[in-house]
Amino acid sequence: MTEFSRRMLASLKRRDQRARGEWYISGLLSVPGRKSMRALAAVAGYGAAEQSLHHFISDSSWRWGPVRQALGKHLDRVLLPQAWVLNSMAIPKAGEHSVGVEESFRTELGRVVNSQQAYGVWLASEDMSAPVNWGLVLPADWLANEERRKRAKIPDEVSATTPELCAVNSVIELAGPDWGLRRRPAVLDARELDAPVLVEEFCRRGVPFVMRVSGSTRLVGFDGSLPGRGERVFQAQQLIEWAKRFSRPVGWVDPEYSITRSILVSGTRVTMPTVRRPGVVAPPERALALVGGWSGAKGKPAELWLSNLVDVPPVALLRLGRLTRRVAKDFAEVSGRVGMRDFEGRSYAGWHRHATLCSVAHAISVLSTARRQGFDKSQELSA
Repeated sequence: MTEFSRRMLASLKRRDQRARGEWYISGLLSVPGRKSMRALAAVAGYGAAEQSLHHFISDSSWRWGPVRQALGKHLDRVLLPQAWVLNSMAIPKAGEHSVGVEESFRTELGRVVNSQQAYGVWLASEDMSAPVNWGLVLPADWLANEERRKRAKIPDEVSATTPELCAVNSVIELAGPDWGLRRRPAVLDARELDAPVLVEEFCRRGVPFVMRVSGSTRLVGFDGSLPGRGERVFQAQQLIEWAKRFSRPVGWVDPEYSITRSILVSGTRVTMPTVRRPGVVAPPERALALVGGWSGAKGKPAELWLSNLVDVPPVALLRLGRLTRRVAKDFAEVSGRVGMRDFEGRSYAGWHRHATLCSVAHAISVLSTARRQGFDKSQELSA
């Protein structure tokens, strides 16, 4: 743990900052229950540690970007990820001062709650996954209040973001030259998001994607061998039902139970409906792949996936989509345990530094577990 932490924190210029970073990560991994600053400080063993750690997280000068990049480069090499999976995280808050907090319905919590909303980008394979980058949704109404913005110490260059743009921008950062990662498709569950906006943004920026959509998503048939070809708009549910006769069974490993299950898979070509606006040139028609998965021969498909990887077989696209289940499992079992939702501070930088060190702690946990279990995909698999 100490050696891995030191490698990830090597970009911190001051020795005292690196030492506090190691304390913090050690506390995230060893303190039971909620990771309050007081509980984390107890790991350091002396009275001034709580104030010192609070300053290190909320008011220090160290940059979290290089730490995330070091973590991403290491995990890209040892995990051999198949995709970059976007995972939404709602963080309940009691007050109104935490950066980005607002009251809204959170699907993952199943209720209206006062919370922050963030998106993590995970490097994921069928065996394991770990987060390497984070974006925090900052509502326009929240940032319009200069007093709240100043109190949360949000940099001037940071602007308000929608959930869709927060998700896209978090992925775009990984594709930058400073990260040095092999390009992977972005995978996400977009049933609660604006799918047309995501499609447009990903395509405009040249990002391959596989996103889960709802059956009511409006699409246009693109496959000449099936009904619906042309300008008529259909629901995704209807289009994939027409393609069901081409379905075939495929096995996949359920990460929750580590057993192989069977599912029927079919796909067809579609495109997004054209929205015509006066004086605005319509974007070019883009062929997309719509993939459906059925747990049995009858009934509606259990899931629908939309992708711009039109030359990839439907079975492979479904496998990529299913990596969201791997991430959901690891988030529940590992990220929650190392305190990803437990940051008590209110500042923008503090939240990002906490999320970064939690990501390092998550990586240490999953790599150590894999090593104990004899997982040897890479000789460099170590923490």
